[in-house]
Amino acid sequence: MKKINVMVTGAGSGVGQSIIKALKISRLNLNIISADINELNAALYRTKKSIIIPKIEDKNSLKKIIKILKINNIHILFIGSEIEIKFFAKYKDIILKKSKTLVSVTNLNVVKIADDKFKTIQFLKENKLDYPLSFLINKNSKIDKMYKRLKKPFILKSRFGTSGRSVIKINSKKQFFNLVSLTKKPMIQEFLGKKNKYFDEEYTCSIFTSKEGDMIGPFTSQRILKNGTSWVLKTYNNSKLKKKVIEIAKKINNRGTINIQFKKNKNKFIPFEINSRFSGTTSIRAAFGFNEPEFYIRNFFLNQKLKNLKIKDGFVFRYVEEIFLNDSNIFNLKRNFSKGKKIEWL
Repeated sequence: MKKINVMVTGAGSGVGQSIIKALKISRLNLNIISADINELNAALYRTKKSIIIPKIEDKNSLKKIIKILKINNIHILFIGSEIEIKFFAKYKDIILKKSKTLVSVTNLNVVKIADDKFKTIQFLKENKLDYPLSFLINKNSKIDKMYKRLKKPFILKSRFGTSGRSVIKINSKKQFFNLVSLTKKPMIQEFLGKKNKYFDEEYTCSIFTSKEGDMIGPFTSQRILKNGTSWVLKTYNNSKLKKKVIEIAKKINNRGTINIQFKKNKNKFIPFEINSRFSGTTSIRAAFGFNEPEFYIRNFFLNQKLKNLKIKDGFVFRYVEEIFLNDSNIFNLKRNFSKGKKIEWL
């Protein structure tokens, strides 16, 4: 089989790194290009070839990105930066038409639901699914009354936050008043779950829907978080949780991968967040036999029919690793981008 050229944006992010790791352990014959807006990102130096791309908010960014994809004959573009998801969902058809590059992102309507944490709650509510009690705080809110609407502790977070950032457990009135004005687009949410001896009662789950509408998975796991990142994770084979994941996936009508976060509360699995994208645990799932980037290539690009597969059981622990480089080569990436240089494969 001829090599398939794939590019991963946001290579320096946890999601981008995770996609690259999953692609590397795939059995497919791939050329992997890591791409980022900043040359000072470690993941750019974990692939044989890498490139600097423009910020999506830059003038003529779409035109420049299409040019890069065409010059380098990229077959599939994976989005590793959460900030870029909406942009690429909006323009994926134009990109396909002008560069013949498939963009691995779902439809814009699903992205809009997942990108907005309050819209996620509304979606769950409207579809008669379980959800945590949640309220928006805006300029018309009476802060005193808002504080009284939930039992303590409760969660204060940004409506448009990402990767566990700006998620704060509120235990007192003073803490709430000190932090609410510092939170961008704040919302409050009931606190669910508790911690047992080792693990939080929090579950990260993923399911892949093929272009024909067939569902692969789900992959379900329990985790310990550290600064919003899954730090320790174990597979969690629970039929009730799997049924919940499938139910949500059917209602939201996603294509490709989607991951859903749950809390266990009073013996019920309550969904509280949906991500219409790959995640920081994509590589972990791939190592256990559930390789979503590979699923996408096989189904959407190679037109192969996907079958459910055996997922291995186990634990995973994360750790920090360093990369050492000769500094004379680091800024070549920036110069190569400015010249519109084509990437040459060995």
